[in-house]
Amino acid sequence: MKEIQTILIPTEFKRLFDADWRESAVWGGRYSLKSHTVARVLLIRARMGKIRVGCFREFQNSIAESSHQLLSDLIKQYGLNDFSITDKSITNTITGSDFIFKGLWNNEQSIKSIEGIDIAWVEEAQTISKESLEVLTPTIRKPGSQIIYTYNRVGEDDPVHVRLVVEGRPNTLVINVNYDVAEKYGWLPEVIKKEIEDDKKNRPALYRHKWLGEPNSLELRIYKDWKVIEEIPHEARLERRWLDFGYTADPSAIGDLYYYNGGYIFDEQLYQKGMSNAQLANFLKNLHKPETLIVADSAEPKSIDELRSFGLNVLPAAKGKDSVMAGIQRVQDQKISFTKRSINIRKEYLNYLFYVDPRGKIMNMEDPKCANHHMAGIRYAVSSMPKLEQPPSYFDRIWKDELVAPGDKPQLNMGR
Repeated sequence: MKEIQTILIPTEFKRLFDADWRESAVWGGRYSLKSHTVARVLLIRARMGKIRVGCFREFQNSIAESSHQLLSDLIKQYGLNDFSITDKSITNTITGSDFIFKGLWNNEQSIKSIEGIDIAWVEEAQTISKESLEVLTPTIRKPGSQIIYTYNRVGEDDPVHVRLVVEGRPNTLVINVNYDVAEKYGWLPEVIKKEIEDDKKNRPALYRHKWLGEPNSLELRIYKDWKVIEEIPHEARLERRWLDFGYTADPSAIGDLYYYNGGYIFDEQLYQKGMSNAQLANFLKNLHKPETLIVADSAEPKSIDELRSFGLNVLPAAKGKDSVMAGIQRVQDQKISFTKRSINIRKEYLNYLFYVDPRGKIMNMEDPKCANHHMAGIRYAVSSMPKLEQPPSYFDRIWKDELVAPGDKPQLNMGR
């Protein structure tokens, strides 16, 4: 049995043990010890007396995407043998304290049904929507209950930051910390310190956002004013399906493009790593209207050929000089909505930013340096749609009246 080790808590976080606050905003840059320290505080409080801890994130499709792993690792690291860990929950066998894990987005009824939460911890709270905040806060209603939000700011209008810091709420605790806390206690690894110094010297805009927690300017957002809808309207017309290939490091992303009332609706179908071409083909063939034209990343011609061998209507995205920016501009010109269940589309949409050079200049002709698997696929699909004032696009001409059989290979520019 591993001997229990002393759990150290930086003094900057000591107010988290107090009971005189209702909500706490714990925010700042990377490596500011926010998540690890809050997790330690919660484990200590769970050993001091019986409490129920609700661990929330805006997006959580599985327990693997929750804070379960971090808490479990700390329990093992410190030899806290009074905790029992299952694949879905964590319980203290002496005090009876327990931890539950839930996603907030598109999960309103499940959240409202939760009873008896003493402490709610919302991790990655920069992504939480105003709607989720309005569901969560009245749900955590037990007398003396508290809510802790940990986050790195994304934009100036992050709802959690506006609520707690900009507007302010009664009995709110604000803890703003950066990497200097880790440096103060000798907990900043040398490799991280060198990365920070390099960013500070060569990428000052990135340094301020990444390490000092400053928000990205709204002008860096590539897409704005997309709307969230509950479901696909019955009258909407399925026009395209996109596919951005991935495997080990990146997920394969599949989504549907619908035309409706003068605009487009996006609906996520897949966002998963480790999918072989055969598995992708099987998945696509089992979707609604499997005959729908699929526009895929042309950087994978062999994968496209293999999918076509399964009888799928797949064409490579048309790429060429300035195609990235041209595609972005096509999407920007549209009225866009996406379904509430499209979790990863929303994630990418919020974080889809123009690249900024070391002098702070926005490089709007560059491929954005951020997660863009769905965003790339959306660009492929929208770019393949005919403009209303123009004749049908190349893609429509290819597939009209089955002019091209699935085994044939249309010739497109395969470069970027």
